Amino acid sequence: MKEETMNTLSGCPIRIGFGSLKGGTGKSTLAEITASYLCFTEGLRLFVVDCDYSQYSFFGLRERDKQTVQNGEPALQARMKKHFEALGREAYRVIKSTAARAEEDVRRFMAERAGETFDLILFDLPGRADDPGLVELTLGMDYLISPIEPDRQSLVASMTYAPAIRDLGVSDDRCRIKEIYLVWNKIDRRVRTDVIAFYNEAIKREGLGLFDTQLPRSARFKKELTADGRPAFRSTYLPPDKSLIEGSGIEPFVKELIEKCNLKTARP
Repeated sequence: MKEETMNTLSGCPIRIGFGSLKGGTGKSTLAEITASYLCFTEGLRLFVVDCDYSQYSFFGLRERDKQTVQNGEPALQARMKKHFEALGREAYRVIKSTAARAEEDVRRFMAERAGETFDLILFDLPGRADDPGLVELTLGMDYLISPIEPDRQSLVASMTYAPAIRDLGVSDDRCRIKEIYLVWNKIDRRVRTDVIAFYNEAIKREGLGLFDTQLPRSARFKKELTADGRPAFRSTYLPPDKSLIEGSGIEPFVKELIEKCNLKTARP
């Protein structure tokens, strides 16, 4: 991996990619929740590039949020107005792109906002190995986050994908990847701890990074913004609701991510 550089807040945003070649690992959902927590709770200035053209989950969530607020009850609209007035800026942008076009879209977006400072660019990477431009775009990340589930298919896919990207980066001068991190996601209470421990050792033997936080399987991860303003966990306009955050693993996960990726937050 490349040597660390403290590039946050210096005009060169840190680039974090969420990637997985196995569908259903919760990659996009985790990226969505993480972006909103970092922006609205931790105060980071960021934008998102959704390159996962097979579903455009992140971009789709933003569009649903827009419609929900526009068609929502007056109480929701008043709440959102108060939220953004307190924030002092608009919601982070979600750019709909592709792996092949992402770099150009990023350059154009930042050129149009030359007077603004961004701490972070978050990429929702494509989930298909045959996607044109995937490898080159992935090598342009500072950090790669790959969710894994405790099932054989997910683990085989991840243990093939992550080492392949790492090994390519060693011999490619374009690579800026500093570290690849795996994170356990959708952990069912019935999963045996010795199974997790066994695979943790395999991950370490491969020389890959691993989050200590393990995220549970929970229905709260699907709770989106509603017209009547019920507590939401997954939104591009709000951080996860405080009434739902306990036991979700999101707070310790984001804290780890901030430390591992050398992010400088606005909070003391």
